[in-house]
Amino acid sequence: MEISKWVVREHVPGVPDVDRMYRKVVEDVDVVLGDDEMLLRTRYVSVDPYLHGIALDTPLGDHMGADSIMEVLQAGPRAAFAVGDLVQGFGGWRSHVVSDGRSRPWQTGAFPMVFPAYRRLDPRHYDDVLPLSTALGIMGGPGMTAWGTLTKFMTISSGQTVVVSGASGSVGSLVGQLARRAGARVVGTTSSPRKARLLEELGFDTVLAYKHGDDADRVADAVRKATPNGVDRYFDSLGGALTDAVFTRLNVDSQVAVCWQWASQVGRDTTGPRLLPYIMFPRTTIRGVFSLEWFTEPNWTALHTELGGMVRRGEIVHHQTVHHGFDRIPTAYRDLYTDSAAHVGKVLVKL
Repeated sequence: MEISKWVVREHVPGVPDVDRMYRKVVEDVDVVLGDDEMLLRTRYVSVDPYLHGIALDTPLGDHMGADSIMEVLQAGPRAAFAVGDLVQGFGGWRSHVVSDGRSRPWQTGAFPMVFPAYRRLDPRHYDDVLPLSTALGIMGGPGMTAWGTLTKFMTISSGQTVVVSGASGSVGSLVGQLARRAGARVVGTTSSPRKARLLEELGFDTVLAYKHGDDADRVADAVRKATPNGVDRYFDSLGGALTDAVFTRLNVDSQVAVCWQWASQVGRDTTGPRLLPYIMFPRTTIRGVFSLEWFTEPNWTALHTELGGMVRRGEIVHHQTVHHGFDRIPTAYRDLYTDSAAHVGKVLVKL
């Protein structure tokens, strides 16, 4: 059978140049499954900013990894899933996948990790309100990142000031809404007027215009004016000058969740460390967020019950931007960096 995949052909730091980085390969494969293997057809592929780090660590010639939703077409007698099952896992930018679905180590990067085993998606969890595609969005990794941070680490109470950088993305917009529901005053940042209006509609109290490279003094002044009582909680996806400014506003017993660092991984701003005095005196707790640690069946059940219930009751709003076609994957990925106004919320590709 014919299987298509996007492979990494060049490592390009900075803003991804997809024309240089990726090459489409089409192979005629004679599929012969082992007893525990499956042939899966990819239904949806996720594109996310964090994939930049994955791309730079992927050996040249290997397929590009990414979270995906797949359907089992064939299954060996001892396979983990049956024909017709829908599963979520790190299948990558491939039209079809042959796999046993087990967890696998990722050892080529600066921080070795383990991609979790594929998990079966229960069709009863998905409908017109929460379609299957949300298994890559609010009911998937982004939702688990936001919900997990606010239930496993960050404590938010009424009257606190919460700052969310990169707030218009699928994770940041959810963190802001959940913090607002807890009674906090929420300040978010985004790079376009359209997305600023969206965050205001979601209940953010203040929205700051910010993009990497803005004047540091102007950013610091804007943050100071937006947080007259300091910052109690900070959910950080950007780093750089914005984080420098927020750290000077941290209150006693503040908490910081570091989800990603656009400034260093894309903007190539590697200056530091320079913030230690600002976390020493207020006794700030800082925690890295890596949502795979929360990918357990009890947590998935709780996510669907708690967060899914909020969505169904109209208490939480989520957005997604869906591109169509296998050949659109690199373009959809590039637009995350070069055309922020072109997408809202979670970005994925339907094959």
